Amino acid sequence: MPKKRTEEEPAAAAGGGWITTYADMITLLMCFFVIMYSASEPSQSKWEQLKGGIESDVMNVENPTPLADLYIILEEKYDNPENDDPDLTIDFDQRGIVISLGSHALFTSGGATLGSAGRKIADELKNELKFHSDQYSLVIDVEGHTDDVPMRSSFFPSNWELSSSRSASVVRVFTEGGISEKTIRAVGHADSYPLAPNRDSLGVPNYENMALNRRVDVIIHY
Repeated sequence: MPKKRTEEEPAAAAGGGWITTYADMITLLMCFFVIMYSASEPSQSKWEQLKGGIESDVMNVENPTPLADLYIILEEKYDNPENDDPDLTIDFDQRGIVISLGSHALFTSGGATLGSAGRKIADELKNELKFHSDQYSLVIDVEGHTDDVPMRSSFFPSNWELSSSRSASVVRVFTEGGISEKTIRAVGHADSYPLAPNRDSLGVPNYENMALNRRVDVIIHY
């Protein structure tokens, strides 16, 4: 005959049910944040705004981050409406600070050697970037871009070599000016990342867009 459980004998799981509920809640929260992160696009500029905002609230002072501070300096100097250079644009997106330099202002057509005007632009940027890159350990990516017209010459068999050589020419100015070689790199993208379509739906060239796509991007980030 089975033994009856007395009132003094607690049930096997008495008092432990909350642990299961708690574990389920933590698991659901973790899944929620993983889904939110995977669905979002990491943004350097949004992170800078959040970080600077938190620091300002806590310290009760205006406290721009190094990257945001550099962006303000560059924008005031090069994106001034009264003295705007159409061959130089500055943006702040998920990659960081992006300085786009029109290739025609830097190089001759089909070439990768900086002209006098291009050298002057690169020298000015070098002076602005050196202090911040040294002080705050910023990383500088210099990316060369071309249009989709195939390049075939004894020096540059394709647009890959041309875009890489152009970015390397700008990097050389930066490193010769004292920017550490450990914090900068040259990259060639050929015509892989156009800002605008090189051609319309019928394949007719859009020369204005092509000129826009021929550029060197200087990207500053952590």
